[in-house]
Amino acid sequence: MLTINQHFENNGYQIWASGKIYHHGIDHQLQFGNNYFKPETNEKGRGYLTEESWKIVEETEKWYRENRGEGAGGRGPAYEWADEPDNAYSDGKMTDLAIEKMADYKNGEQPFFMAVGFHKPHLPFNAPKKYWDMYGENEIEMASNPFKPENASKYFNYNFGELRNYPGIPAGNEALGDSLSRILKHGYYACVSYTDAQIGRLIDGLKENGLYDNTIIIIWGDHGWKLGEHGMWCKHTQFEIDNHVPMIIKAPGQKAGGMKTDGFVEFVDIYPSLCDLAGLEIPAHAQGASFAPLFENPERQWKAGAISYWPMGRNNPEEVVMGYTIKTDRYRYTEWIKQSTGELMARDLFDHQTDPDENNGIAANPENEQIVKELSLLLNKGKGWREIAGNL
Repeated sequence: MLTINQHFENNGYQIWASGKIYHHGIDHQLQFGNNYFKPETNEKGRGYLTEESWKIVEETEKWYRENRGEGAGGRGPAYEWADEPDNAYSDGKMTDLAIEKMADYKNGEQPFFMAVGFHKPHLPFNAPKKYWDMYGENEIEMASNPFKPENASKYFNYNFGELRNYPGIPAGNEALGDSLSRILKHGYYACVSYTDAQIGRLIDGLKENGLYDNTIIIIWGDHGWKLGEHGMWCKHTQFEIDNHVPMIIKAPGQKAGGMKTDGFVEFVDIYPSLCDLAGLEIPAHAQGASFAPLFENPERQWKAGAISYWPMGRNNPEEVVMGYTIKTDRYRYTEWIKQSTGELMARDLFDHQTDPDENNGIAANPENEQIVKELSLLLNKGKGWREIAGNL
């Protein structure tokens, strides 16, 4: 399968990457070869700089090996604030490397494709102390809906094991208290601000090297995140908050600069859109639809909705239940299908007009029978990706 970086490289672009671009580390080498750069820092485990954190990493690794016969994957505390400069952590160092590379592109004859994959605000919530200092503890508010939604299927139940695997986080089904929740949110905010600063540095680097005006820039996150909403943390559910992500794009000559569109855009649209904006042929296998026309008119009619998939019970192939969801301008509708048999296990429906936080499921309400039928048709039509786009 021809990937986006390969396609640009085949069309004369210099490619360069650092950070989390592909999910598995081996793919970085396979995709970028010697053009992938790993920042060198003094971090240990999953990105820790303080001796206190290093000690916890060692203790955790020892416990896992003695009790489970395997390592803990470098996990220390779920958060850390080191009084260090930005480039002491890998995201800051990676930004340094990217800016240094821009100087090579300044006078080059070839165009470039640069992929910079920031890890933060992924767990653990580690960021320089100055970004923690931007927020006061008393400013951190708890989630307004720390409870599971009423009348929703069991497939929204999730114990956020991704966070519970870190030392200091309650095990089992125990809820997180306000004190711990507040410091975790504080760490998340600090990491967001830290990453925001690095993005600003990249943009400044483009400007300083005379590359900004003629460069397409796209920023997006790979998933949403719960910070206590529905009494849960992390991702791994079909709630809107897990699937709605930021996407910001700037392209040379765009007419709708600084504007927002309500048109639905999906990750599968990025590949064809960047090809379109760069004047490259869109490969036949590329899914999605180019959103370049939205640059001309952000208010034009666009997709009827956006699709997301998520498997529950993915560690057991025979028990996997796939959640197929469509988000429209008003509703979020999900069908849960047992993968091994194709059986419909449950339906979920939330009305974002009256219930934007998804606190009450309404799929079983008799008055919504027609809505469920219509959304089911749209969802199953949209599983082919292109069909949902209509005649764009």
